[in-house]
Amino acid sequence: MKKTYDVIIVGAGPGGLMAAKVAGENGLKVALLDRKEKIVEIGRCCATMFAVESDYYFGERMYFNEKNGRFVFPVTGFSLKYDGPYHNFYGWHVYTSDAKHYIKLGDYDENVKKGDQGRLSVTYSKSHLLKSLLNDAKESGVDVFPETNVVDVRCKGKINEVVTSEGNVFEGVFTIAADGINSRLAKILNLNRERRFYGTMQGVSYYMSGLDLPHPEVLVMAMLYHKKVGYPVAYWIEPSPFEENEYWVYGGGASHPDIDYKEYLDFFIYESPFSKFFKRPKIRKTMAHVANMWSPVPTPFRDNVLIVGDAGWTVEAECTGSMMCGMKAANALSEAFKDGKLNREGVGNYIDWWQESFPDTQNYREFLEILSGTFIGEDAFNYLYSLVTETLPCTLNPFNLVKYINAEIVRQMDKIQREKPIILEKMKHLSSLSLETQMEPFIKSGFPNF
Repeated sequence: MKKTYDVIIVGAGPGGLMAAKVAGENGLKVALLDRKEKIVEIGRCCATMFAVESDYYFGERMYFNEKNGRFVFPVTGFSLKYDGPYHNFYGWHVYTSDAKHYIKLGDYDENVKKGDQGRLSVTYSKSHLLKSLLNDAKESGVDVFPETNVVDVRCKGKINEVVTSEGNVFEGVFTIAADGINSRLAKILNLNRERRFYGTMQGVSYYMSGLDLPHPEVLVMAMLYHKKVGYPVAYWIEPSPFEENEYWVYGGGASHPDIDYKEYLDFFIYESPFSKFFKRPKIRKTMAHVANMWSPVPTPFRDNVLIVGDAGWTVEAECTGSMMCGMKAANALSEAFKDGKLNREGVGNYIDWWQESFPDTQNYREFLEILSGTFIGEDAFNYLYSLVTETLPCTLNPFNLVKYINAEIVRQMDKIQREKPIILEKMKHLSSLSLETQMEPFIKSGFPNF
């Protein structure tokens, strides 16, 4: 006789593992399915910054308690053990493409003096975090099935059937879709046809040593432009938590057939104006990623499937946002079983929380305009950013990044009008366009999974 679970969780990332851990601890019968053989190994680009410790993000005031070794989520109402490696960083520097000027978010020197109390945030080991969550899930009685590739989910009356490529069928009252930004379950449920597609992101990253940075414990961001296509290419450098004097170095942007992001990452390291940062470059590990950009799912629920984390959000909900979703979804299911409401009404608290904490708190359109705004062009981009000379508030929130920088640029509109009236006209024209029009080049060169 086939075993019927209370919940089948598809995807063992931070959101899926947190959901499994909490649901198991709450006494639910749980099956956790993941297509990887080694669940805790990380095979794709991931910055693994604790996002966001500097202020409220997704409605949460999360922080790392280094003394007790815990990630703390006081608003959502939980904390999580983390006793793995981590590395502080003390500011965010955003460079112009010529590497001659950078915008300072936070006073690096003053923050360093304060130690843990002055940091902007930390980088950490995602693998260590997943291992801890997986151990907790197993201890709570969760049945874990690695190397299990889900290809379909079917609603059969009051039961969901989750079908795998190996021909197995798992039965559950509820399903949690925690299968990431390129969610197969969101596609199967036709949720992507209710969302707007904004393009495909690609990137390559290295863990590497041999860097000589002017500020060694800072998050570096730079934007260069592809010479042929004109697309902006974003670069990130941040301290690695794994090895002494090691960094995570990333290059990526919108997908285009003429852009080889590994080639352009190598250009950044060896040939660009930033090559001065890479004195003795030695690469230890290479990783890559591909991710689609969507508007959020209208409702994170369909046919007794709850959508968690990246599977329903735009670009990424971060590990922190995904864990918040996993915890809330599991508790909502526990409530539904206790009340005997095994339907949408029973998980209404999760649906409301998701709407309030994600779409209502963070405007995804503002996030995407960070990308589309770069179409103003490299020369204009460099000129405008060179105007920002004041030290801005120390933040890791990408929404605040744009607000702070734009506020400084707006403050100097008269100067721009005198010196670069053509750039001012470009700014006005771009701001008059809809987001869909701004993102049109990215949309055309992407490949959606409808």
